[in-house]
Amino acid sequence: MWQDYFKQLEAYLKWQQQKMQSLEKAVHHLQQQYDELKKKPRTTIEKIEYHFDQLKVETLEGTLNIGLNPATFNEDTIEDFGVPKSTTIIPQLTPIFRNIQAAVHAYLQEEGENIIARMEQTYNRSLDPTYRQFILQDIERQIDDRIHFYLQQYNEQERSEEQFIAYLKRDIEYSIETFLKHLPREETNE
Repeated sequence: MWQDYFKQLEAYLKWQQQKMQSLEKAVHHLQQQYDELKKKPRTTIEKIEYHFDQLKVETLEGTLNIGLNPATFNEDTIEDFGVPKSTTIIPQLTPIFRNIQAAVHAYLQEEGENIIARMEQTYNRSLDPTYRQFILQDIERQIDDRIHFYLQQYNEQERSEEQFIAYLKRDIEYSIETFLKHLPREETNE
């Protein structure tokens, strides 16, 4: 019995010794990597503050290049930073556009709160009134772009005003539903 105990103890001590040797090798390898990293030159970046709450972007065009890469910098690359001058094309507001716009804005003002309330019940959510207004204002800002999208996608002669309005009403309901469906629980008043 004592013989078995000492054999187990000897096996355990050998296992521990092997484990310690492998850990020592790993520590040695990590120390070498650390020393190599210390020898490489470092770049220190001072504190950079961005104030995006003060930024209002209505149209974003061109190419944004932040910083220069010294390895690729030569005399020819400075022209790459120039932003080509282009003219902004403002879409013409056709009578069908204005009619659709008026109808959809009226629908959003009259039915927006009801749609949100219905979706709140469907998804068992409760938003405060300011959050509801935020959602409606956000959708209202996107209406003109959606009208342009549908007018470009479909020829005005192919679809009636009522069809375009129906598409936009569907988009409004779908966007509110999607928003509430994916809204984290802490954003609600629950």
